[in-house]
Amino acid sequence: MNGQIDIFGNVVPPEKMPQKASNRKFRTMQQLHGVLEGKTCKTCAHCIRYRYHRKTYYKCELWYVSNSEATDIRLKTVACKKYEEVKQ
Repeated sequence: MNGQIDIFGNVVPPEKMPQKASNRKFRTMQQLHGVLEGKTCKTCAHCIRYRYHRKTYYKCELWYVSNSEATDIRLKTVACKKYEEVKQ
């Protein structure tokens, strides 16, 4: 048998089976907004630093901020087009 049985007992061929919804969530700000060559996240005004248990974690305040390492950013990453220079 090639396919799947629907709720009525009929065999549904693979090409007619409904497709899973793709994961459309962007994984980085760079994928969402594009990159800005020559700048890094380290010098961006939106880069924020969290200290927790003697460790430092960096997050982008424009992105999802959670306690998960999935929302951590790398300082040497090429900045996105939402980059703003740190005001001194």
